[in-house]
Amino acid sequence: MTENSKQNETLISGNAPLFLVEDMIIDRFSPMYWRVDGPQTMSFAITDYENGFEASFRSRATTDLVGVSWDSHDSKDHQFLAYETKYDYSGMVWDFDIELSPSMPVLNNETLTPTLTIQYTENDQTKVAYVVLFNYANQPSSRTSHIQIDWDSVKAGFSATDSFPVSNIQRISFSGFTSSYNGHSTIPLAQAEDGYIRITNSVTTGVNAKLVLKRVSIAPHDYGICSSYDDHYDLNPKRIVSNMAALGYQGFVNHYCGMSKYPEMSWQSDIGKWQIPDTLTTNENVVNPCARKWHEHFAEALHNVGMQPIFGVSFEMYSLGANEFWAQRDWKNNLGRTGYEPPSYFFSMSDQSALAYLNKVFVEFADMMNIGGCDVFMQIGEPWWWYNQGSNLPCIYDYQTKLAFNADTGLYAPDLGTIYEAMNKTGTPYDEFKAWLRNKLGQTCRDIRSTVKAQYPSAQVCPLIFFPTIRTEIETLVTDINYPSEHYSYPNFDFIMTEAYDWILEARLNTAYQAVSTIPTQDLNYPENKVAYLAGFVPDETIAHVYGFDKTKPYRTPIWQRVFGDMSNNDSLELMKQFIWAYPQVMADSIVIDAAQLPNTFYVGNTPYTAITDDTPYPPEIYL
Repeated sequence: MTENSKQNETLISGNAPLFLVEDMIIDRFSPMYWRVDGPQTMSFAITDYENGFEASFRSRATTDLVGVSWDSHDSKDHQFLAYETKYDYSGMVWDFDIELSPSMPVLNNETLTPTLTIQYTENDQTKVAYVVLFNYANQPSSRTSHIQIDWDSVKAGFSATDSFPVSNIQRISFSGFTSSYNGHSTIPLAQAEDGYIRITNSVTTGVNAKLVLKRVSIAPHDYGICSSYDDHYDLNPKRIVSNMAALGYQGFVNHYCGMSKYPEMSWQSDIGKWQIPDTLTTNENVVNPCARKWHEHFAEALHNVGMQPIFGVSFEMYSLGANEFWAQRDWKNNLGRTGYEPPSYFFSMSDQSALAYLNKVFVEFADMMNIGGCDVFMQIGEPWWWYNQGSNLPCIYDYQTKLAFNADTGLYAPDLGTIYEAMNKTGTPYDEFKAWLRNKLGQTCRDIRSTVKAQYPSAQVCPLIFFPTIRTEIETLVTDINYPSEHYSYPNFDFIMTEAYDWILEARLNTAYQAVSTIPTQDLNYPENKVAYLAGFVPDETIAHVYGFDKTKPYRTPIWQRVFGDMSNNDSLELMKQFIWAYPQVMADSIVIDAAQLPNTFYVGNTPYTAITDDTPYPPEIYL
């Protein structure tokens, strides 16, 4: 990054500067701003390597191919942290060194030729050109070479004969694949194959070689931020941390390790499915090496700026590699499943293989935090017994749960009906089953804490509780069994994480405040400074309808006003930390926090908004 060319000051009313936005000059193709993505059967990560980047990947099927991309338009960053949009690549020369892993074909392989894919627009149509890299390499028969691309003369095709316009390029991508790649036939590989692409010594020269990068400077404030691996697995973790620090976030960061991108899995030909490992019998690693590398770099980057992550692991099992024998099921033997497509399932708390797997997930993520130089802080869950919302049937009848209940009590698991009908079923064996389920959840969480502390005695471990689940207007079975208060009470855990976003989306801020101000401290005996709170969230356009909002209307800012109002209400409680959920929403809406104007004012880009702290209804026009 070179010296900044100028400074822009964003002003509030009056003349006092709110924050500085500098215009920095960077090389186009700056290493930190590349992305990586690919099919769900693959694992991949992009991280710093020397003065460039490394895109590492794991292939599990013959058609697995990962794209390592530079976007001409930065859609991933806050408006005060984004690089300039510039589609014109003319007048520019790009020099760089490339290193391909031994598992990849050499540059001039005749059938599997490494290329740079160019996505461009011509006459309002999206087109693709394939630049064959060996034509521009000084060692074309190698996997390691210096490459020079003059965008005014570059041509596509194996023999570099096909011209294409370079004045409106949307994206360029390297392709990562192993020598087993076959684009015409999807067959699971006998075993996973690892690879990497390393790009170093990248230099751009010429008229379009540089980009303006916005870099905001915001004074530190006390609010925290959340991140989620499933939301930004494709980004360099250092980019995320750099943005967090620039926006004034400090101290704790709440990070959800996700459920769809971290699992290791392999093809089981006898059942024709991908499966996560049965670590109870094999002791295999459960987190794939790419997710491991990403999280180690993430923890290290946070540590380097004085931040401390809390890694959260849920009880969800992604359907692609799920072992369905380990999953919660309802009375009709249906899998407990989320409403997402593809869905996720939920680990049974009675299956020993499932519990061994889940405990190992926690330990492996704790290892990554430790390797990154951080203290170990782990969040459990949200842990729960699920229910299927279409039928309202609780998912408490997987075979191992029925066996365990019988073994512990001598009773047989009764049909409780729906989560509503269950409240009218009392006496033996109904009361015993409900109490047993509640105790099973609490003990499972305490066992996870013990497992983590066996490896890291000073580790801090908490459960996550979702207030709208345990404080419903009509009490249901899940209200009862998902709140094992005796187990969750202090000091059985080191601190507690809480959230109430449903109520914020319903403009019920008083209800949220009553819950956070009483349940953790009065019901569970936690000191206020050991209570953390996840504030938010703002649904994106794909799920706005789930909460009744019209995605075509300006629904987002009114939600932000209540998110900040909710946190403002809680400021007097002296909580351990309040975290904004989450990083992608902060980036998308360019949220700015000025400590001097908290708790009443926040910014969406340059525009100030007032926090709403009461139950003022949402504007009717933003609803469906």
